[in-house]
Amino acid sequence: MKRPEGGEWEADLTDEWKTSPRPGWEYRGIGPYRNRYWAYSKEKMRQFVHEGRLHYVSTGMPRYKRYLDEMPGVSLQDLWMDIFPALGKERVGYPTQKPLALMERIIQSSSNPGDIVLDPFCGCATTLVAAEALSRKWIGIDLSSLAAKLVKRRLRDQHGLFGQIIDRTDVPARTDLGDEVVLAEYKGTLYGEQEGNCNGCRHHFQYRNLAVDHIHPRAKGGRNHAHNLQLLCTSCNSAKGVGTQEALVAKLKEQGVRYDYGGSR
Repeated sequence: MKRPEGGEWEADLTDEWKTSPRPGWEYRGIGPYRNRYWAYSKEKMRQFVHEGRLHYVSTGMPRYKRYLDEMPGVSLQDLWMDIFPALGKERVGYPTQKPLALMERIIQSSSNPGDIVLDPFCGCATTLVAAEALSRKWIGIDLSSLAAKLVKRRLRDQHGLFGQIIDRTDVPARTDLGDEVVLAEYKGTLYGEQEGNCNGCRHHFQYRNLAVDHIHPRAKGGRNHAHNLQLLCTSCNSAKGVGTQEALVAKLKEQGVRYDYGGSR
């Protein structure tokens, strides 16, 4: 049956919607929006009714039901806004701790159960905890003794792996950095390379007023290799202390010094 708005019911013997559809025909006494057509055929509408696919709003207008598992949507992109920093009980106090949900997503999308996950800077073990939970084998590496303690504690507390972790401290020394230099003998080379300028504030100083400094501090594993050495003035050397070169540069910028490796300030 069909009926124009305000008209009388009549038999729809020709399935008009197939040949010359016009706006205004009703479904269950409800017509489409003004100057619109029904999106589906009569057979489809009947099928949807039998399948329980139609939902009726307060006006009586039907809505087609769609379920999430039938709509794959857009694939995950490279901007993830749904994962938040580690907070509350998950937080262990490690400065560079990553959210567990983030590492789980990365591991799930890039490996299969039984694969080996390597984290060469494992820190507080978030990657290892995620790998263990997802049935991956794992290897974690870190120079910090604090990191080793955190790895053991987190894996014990979250996965009960007490006494099952192989912890090696006999790490072989690196052999790709070349021989170490004698600081007193190498100072002259550095003075020439830096043209007598402090590698912090960039001011020029006499030879005797500059001291050899480790870019990566010895306290954090830095050695006397040529690429890890620089000359700093007394003020910058004191400001840097046992910190990193990045921390020194940040301090200088706070003091209004324009840091420039090109030699200006």
